[in-house]
Amino acid sequence: MGRPLLAIRHAIREAWEGLWRNPALSLLSAASIGISLYVLGLFLLLAFNLNRFVEALGRETQVQVYLLENVTRDTLSDLRAEFATDPAISSVRFVSKEDARLRFQRDFPSLRDLPDRVGSNPFPSSFELEIRDAYRDPDSLDRIAKSYEKAPGVEEVRYDRGWTERLVGIVALVQRGGYGLGVLLALAALVTVAAVVQLTVLARREEIEIMKLVGATAAFIRGPFLLAAAVQGLVGGAIAVAGLFVTHRLVERADVFRSNPFMSLIAGRFLPADAATMLAAGGAALGVLAAILSLRRAGTF
Repeated sequence: MGRPLLAIRHAIREAWEGLWRNPALSLLSAASIGISLYVLGLFLLLAFNLNRFVEALGRETQVQVYLLENVTRDTLSDLRAEFATDPAISSVRFVSKEDARLRFQRDFPSLRDLPDRVGSNPFPSSFELEIRDAYRDPDSLDRIAKSYEKAPGVEEVRYDRGWTERLVGIVALVQRGGYGLGVLLALAALVTVAAVVQLTVLARREEIEIMKLVGATAAFIRGPFLLAAAVQGLVGGAIAVAGLFVTHRLVERADVFRSNPFMSLIAGRFLPADAATMLAAGGAALGVLAAILSLRRAGTF
């Protein structure tokens, strides 16, 4: 049996025995990594769903062209012809005053009697312009809006750029906050895992010295510690992913999730499989990094 295979078998056996020799410390290491990755995962889950919503808004970008009260049929026909020749516009929908009133009453049932209270229909007729993908950047939307602001029969032109940009800012803020808090908790986990590895090294100091005297290589000595730390980190990462999944399912089944559209927005879908896998693998990497730092301090690296 070759030396590399012997070294691998030794690392696996010693790592396994080391994990069960101090199960409380092993669990503490895994839990500290799991908590830090769980908090980071919560922010990633929130940012993922908000980003999906922003992308959906981008795909449904519309420009609303509100018309004057006294607009004539000829003016409407001229506007339709102008929209039809604009390469940025994929489709046009005319919304009459009555359609706008019915839509308002459907979307805001508690205010459905508002038109009756004001004595007339306050909603203007409008054109809703669907914009092609290639023209949904801010500059193109500005150009489209400005090109129709002064058109005959047009009172106002609006689109959702401001709302979309604010959402993009919120997503970036959530991501930065999650990364910042995740880094702080990861540092705390590093300290915990490094302390556990150092305690294990100190407990086995005499054994390590004997292995050095008989000619054991540094890799042969360090291997079990690195492997054990990687297993602790991987378990912590798996705990974090499992905790996130359970949290997501509980939120998904809660009454507030069904009744509140905002909750379905921020927790609509779970993390993709590759993101969840990377989160668990990050736990293993965190454990190995903590072990390397600890072994370096202990003089075995």
